[in-house]
Amino acid sequence: METIKIAHLYYDLMNLYGENGNIRVLIKHLENQNLKVITHFLTIDDPIDFEKYDLYYIGCGNEESFHLVLEDLKKYKKEIKKAIEKNKFFLVTGNALDLFGKYHIHLNNEEIKCLDILDFDSEQIDFRIVGEQFFQFTKLKEPLIGFQNRNYILKNINESSLFTVNEGTGYIPKSNKEGILKNNFYGTYLLGPILARNPHFTEYLVKEILKTKNMSYQKIKDKYETKAYQEYLKNTIKN
Repeated sequence: METIKIAHLYYDLMNLYGENGNIRVLIKHLENQNLKVITHFLTIDDPIDFEKYDLYYIGCGNEESFHLVLEDLKKYKKEIKKAIEKNKFFLVTGNALDLFGKYHIHLNNEEIKCLDILDFDSEQIDFRIVGEQFFQFTKLKEPLIGFQNRNYILKNINESSLFTVNEGTGYIPKSNKEGILKNNFYGTYLLGPILARNPHFTEYLVKEILKTKNMSYQKIKDKYETKAYQEYLKNTIKN
């Protein structure tokens, strides 16, 4: 039996909106493919081997947690960059995305140096972007749904976008692009958790992981997940 190893990074600090639900959903779907899934929960001062795992996940946290995690991650900068270049999978949600950019700029113009692995900056704004989102991923015909609650925007972006905005907010208000996609790095402000609310995107991600193991995807219907997704579209998304 093939094994998938997942590192859930800073599970205790970066779980502001129940984002650990992404890991629970991912484990379920991987196990449905007859994979053995080993998940390690790692936090501040735990040694992190960025060659050991198939997928690394970081969720959303408050401002204090963000800075604690940033300082801990800085010692792994070279290893993280190498892992992304080697097509390791990263799923990064909420303000955890900002960790990987160049600068995190506060309202007082204080610039916090981030990991500087991906080419963008995040900048604090004097209002919050809050609400349901309706995005499109080029690899899927089904739209993605989710939620945002943030007071940062992305700017000076020189990376590929992950999603196109159908309804909601992109990098900045009125932007039609959102998220960062580089190799197998998937970073988005979309919360929800994103995998729990979007079974089609979860299926896509699992298929991509299976390819690295030379395995074929076995379609397994989950009526509950599909029905919940369809009901949300019917009741919430504007026509």
